[in-house]
Amino acid sequence: MEDKIFIRVLKVNFSDLPDWSNPQIKYHNMSEMNCNEDQPALKRIGTRVECNDIVIALFRVHSNVYAIQDKCPHLGEPLHLGDIEDMPGEGFCVRCPWHKWCFGLDSGKVIFPPGRKECALTFPVKVEPDGTIYIGFEKFSDSYFDTNGDF
Repeated sequence: MEDKIFIRVLKVNFSDLPDWSNPQIKYHNMSEMNCNEDQPALKRIGTRVECNDIVIALFRVHSNVYAIQDKCPHLGEPLHLGDIEDMPGEGFCVRCPWHKWCFGLDSGKVIFPPGRKECALTFPVKVEPDGTIYIGFEKFSDSYFDTNGDF
């Protein structure tokens, strides 16, 4: 994790993230599949952020924050709308709300359906004592160095 570049997440703090371990959130009823960012946290477990030109889903379980690409590798649906599950032997996973594929939050590997090779990108996370969240990346986005754009 030390060889990563950590970039601050803007507009979202640790305390803003719904805690999956809270029974009121954990056992929510996601009756509307098309919920959006304006709906209450009980309708969505994850929080969608953009950092380093990548759209990322953040999930909180107790004091841990997980970062995974928001776009499901199967068909591109938003993972921040998915449910978190504690899978025996696999740890915490996010289940895509559309086709029920399940991805490990630590590894990004497909847990369900078995035998699939797709993988979701995961990112290391650091949380400062004041709740500031940082996501780790291999490198800065190439767009940061694009001299053809407007400044």
